[in-house]
Amino acid sequence: MVNYVGYTLTKRTAARNRPAWVLKAGISATFQNMQEGRMSKIIINVWAGVLFAFCTVAHATDVSGLISTSTDWNTAGSPYIVTGNILVDTLTTLTIQPGVEVRLDSAKCIMVKGTLSAIGTATDSVIITKNGTARWARLWLKNASMGSFKYCRVEYADSSAIANDNTSLFDSLYIGYCTISNNSTGGGDGGGISTNGLAIITNNTISNNSASYNGGGGGISTNGSATITNNTISNNSASGGGGIFNRGLATITNNAISNNSAGGGGGGIFTDGGSATITNNTISNNSAGGGGGISTQGGSDTITNNTISNNSASYGGGIYNNGGNSGSATITNNTISNNHAPSSYGGGGIYNASGLATMRYNTITDSTSSAIYLSSGAAFIRTNNIFTTGYAVYNGTTSDMDARYNYWNSVNTDTINAKIFDYYDDFTKGVVYYRQFLKAPFTDTVAPSAPLNLTATINPDSTFVITWTNPSDPSGISEYYYKTGSAPGFNFDTTGRFHGALDTVPYSSRGMLYVWLVDSSGNLNYQNSDSVMLSFTETGIRGRKNNADIHLSFSVISGISPTDHVLQYDLPEKAQVSLVLFDISGKLVKTLYSGMRESGCYTQTLQESALSAGMYYVRFQAGEFTSAKKYTVLR
Repeated sequence: MVNYVGYTLTKRTAARNRPAWVLKAGISATFQNMQEGRMSKIIINVWAGVLFAFCTVAHATDVSGLISTSTDWNTAGSPYIVTGNILVDTLTTLTIQPGVEVRLDSAKCIMVKGTLSAIGTATDSVIITKNGTARWARLWLKNASMGSFKYCRVEYADSSAIANDNTSLFDSLYIGYCTISNNSTGGGDGGGISTNGLAIITNNTISNNSASYNGGGGGISTNGSATITNNTISNNSASGGGGIFNRGLATITNNAISNNSAGGGGGGIFTDGGSATITNNTISNNSAGGGGGISTQGGSDTITNNTISNNSASYGGGIYNNGGNSGSATITNNTISNNHAPSSYGGGGIYNASGLATMRYNTITDSTSSAIYLSSGAAFIRTNNIFTTGYAVYNGTTSDMDARYNYWNSVNTDTINAKIFDYYDDFTKGVVYYRQFLKAPFTDTVAPSAPLNLTATINPDSTFVITWTNPSDPSGISEYYYKTGSAPGFNFDTTGRFHGALDTVPYSSRGMLYVWLVDSSGNLNYQNSDSVMLSFTETGIRGRKNNADIHLSFSVISGISPTDHVLQYDLPEKAQVSLVLFDISGKLVKTLYSGMRESGCYTQTLQESALSAGMYYVRFQAGEFTSAKKYTVLR
């Protein structure tokens, strides 16, 4: 405070941090006393209701053109009015200090080939906005540049507010604790943020942004390696990915993504051809054509530990997966509830349009129409809790699907059958294999370790015995799965069954036996297997190993009924022979021959008329040589 005679000037912080001095009304008084012949008087001078300003006149700093030496924009020059495009040259830094406001004229941009640092504080942010009513263009980080934005307010841009073209692993973009709102892009991706390189986007509020009718990522678009975490992303819109659009290697964690919309796919998140890890997000009240919450296309995405609720779409209210020929999605440990798609084929919870979708440990509740709809591709649906009044699984494909060890909110097979649409409702569709099923919701998500001390022996009667020691498992070991030949690369085939300790199986050649354990919660891990070479218990003279010396073939004998076929084989020397017929499930149908035979050529008649229509195996064994062939009976 500065005092003048009759005046008080007070420094005031203006809206843009410029000092102002204001003259306040003042009163001064003079008292004179006169006694005993002297005059007594009071002189009062009053200034009332008068306001003067002795201050700096409001000003701004016009800026444009090339910045070739490192420069600070500070509060003394604020606001900075960008009247022409600006280029921050290579090896040059533009620093925008806390409290500075930058206003850009219509369609103007700040292009960065060096470094842009806009670092505000929690109480004094940097403001980047339009000058007047027309929108500005963008903050444009070119290749080999760096940008840092913290405690900024970025608004009213028209070509992606922050656009990052960096593709080098040595360049970076940091956006933290910012408010990015009311931006748009008229002809591309990323209304609020568009980034092609390394980016950390954290703790921001990103809202009311939009991408063009053919663009993606109303809030954020990423085509590089982006970490998107702890943001609030809401009320954004785009053609694809109302909240986030990903074509790269994005990690999307701990965000609140709500009330976004997309005309195409992914109201909340759309990932297209990249590989996104989407974890621990709350994704709610979003809408789209496909994938109200999340839409994946053509990539290998992991969607885990999210809460996905109250989203809506024409297909896939919660999640829409379109993996194509090579894409896959892993959907695990999510809570998927109250999502909406309009019809039985809409997939209120999850819609698998194509590709491989692995769905495990999810809880899917109250999804309108079907909880899971399968349009094409393959699905592995294991150990989920599915609560729905409509279809739990609707198989619209011709492929069989593995849906074992789920909890269907019932232990009644008729009730479960009614919750599944498949071959038994439309013979052109594939079967949904749901047995065994859980009797209660799963309580454990940890798969058993591999079996210990594994041994196996195959006998001449086509049975084999497997023994092992159970590893420790909280849910307890309840079943096991075996496969002969080679280990599966990923999922088991859908016709595979769980087996007891003694089995009759078609076995085609000497080789490895792989064994996986399953606990009572249905947990199984493809990596946790053990293998053993099958050994044979043999009698008689061992047959020669040269496959060319022993033959098994089918032929029709003239004069016999066309439904009676002959199996023919040659023995180069005496051997124990077994000819056995199995159905497709591995069940023994008939032993055609079992015994010792001398060397020579032999035939065995197979009466097809006694068999039901279907697929069979004929297994031939002579000494160490074993072979099997498929045999189809038509009616």
